[in-house]
Amino acid sequence: MSVIVEYARESDAKAWRAFADAHPQATLFHDLRWSAAVAAGYGYANKNLIARRAGAISGVLPLTYVEAPLLGRSLISSAFAVGGGVLSSDPETAIALAARALELGRELNVNYVELRGGAGAGAGFIEKSDTHATFEKELPKEADEILSFIPRRRRAEVKKALAIEASGQFAIRTDATIDEFYSIYRRSLRDLGTPAMPKKFLIALKDEFGDEVETSIVEYRRAPVAGLLTFWRPNRVMPYYVGANEKARALRAYDYLYYDLMRRAVERGVRIFDFGRSKVGSSHYATKTYWGFQPSPVYSRIGLVRASRLPNVNPNNPKFAAFVSLWKRTPLVIANTIGPALARNFA
Repeated sequence: MSVIVEYARESDAKAWRAFADAHPQATLFHDLRWSAAVAAGYGYANKNLIARRAGAISGVLPLTYVEAPLLGRSLISSAFAVGGGVLSSDPETAIALAARALELGRELNVNYVELRGGAGAGAGFIEKSDTHATFEKELPKEADEILSFIPRRRRAEVKKALAIEASGQFAIRTDATIDEFYSIYRRSLRDLGTPAMPKKFLIALKDEFGDEVETSIVEYRRAPVAGLLTFWRPNRVMPYYVGANEKARALRAYDYLYYDLMRRAVERGVRIFDFGRSKVGSSHYATKTYWGFQPSPVYSRIGLVRASRLPNVNPNNPKFAAFVSLWKRTPLVIANTIGPALARNFA
C-alpha cells in the first residue's frame, strides 16, 4: 500500500500522540506540545507532517519553519531541541516523510532541512554523528544506592554539598515559578556568552506540559544560587535547562541539584536518568562523563537546499567567538532586553 504524507491537522493531535507514545524511539521532541510551545514562544510556524497507509498512521515528523533574522530560513525537526526527526513504523514511510520534508524545504526556499534524530532519511540527506553525543543511564532501584552509583570523584563533591545541607544552609524548592527560574537562568547564560530564550517559551512549556515540567531552585542561606527545569516523562527524568550564579560552583550547587533529582526520581520509581545532549569536547560533555554517563552518538540528517555546506548554527562555532566574548561583558539590562530576540537565530 502506498504512503500518503500530508500536513498534520488539529484533529490529528490525539492519534499523533497515541502513535508517538507507542513508538520506542519517540522523544519529548516528537510531542506536539513541544511544537506548540515553540510556536507560542518564538513565533515560528509549524509544518508538522503525518503519514498514513490505508488510513492508519504509519509515521510522523514534527517540523518548524524557522525564519531566523540573522541566519536565514530552515526547516528543523525539532527546533530548539536536542532530538526529533522521523518516527515511522516502516522504512518506506520514513523515506516518504523525509522526502516530503526536503520537497517542502525547496518550496519554502530554505537554506537546509535538519532532522535531529529519528529514522534514516534516504536520498538527499547527509548524515552527521560526530558533533554531539547523548547521555542516559538506568538509575539504581533504591535511593540509598545513589551515592555508590556516582563515580568516586563526583561522589566526593556531592558529599560536600550534602554537608552544607546538613548544616541547614542548603535547601531545594521544587515549586519555583518560571519567573524565579528564568531570573537565574538568563544571567547564567549571559555569563557563558549565550543569549537566553524568550521567557514566554518557558511559560508555554509549562502551559503545555503542566506537571510534567518542574522548576527547582537551590537556596543557600535562603538566597537562590542555582535553578533547574526538568521534564518528568514516563519512566524517564530529563534535567533540561540549568543555570546558576557565581557562587554555585564553590557551593557544589550543581552536584546538589543532580543528586537530589536522582534521589527523587528513584523514590518515584523512575528508571532512566536522561542527561541530554552535549557537543563533543565541550565542558558539558566532560561533566556528564564525570557523573559516570557514557556518550552515545547523536545522528542528524541534513538536506541542503540553498546552502552549499553543512550548517554550524551553534554559539560554540569559532566564527561566533567574538560575539560570545562581547556578550559575556554585556550589561544585564541590555542582555535581558535584546537576548531573546537574538536567541531566535539559534534554533
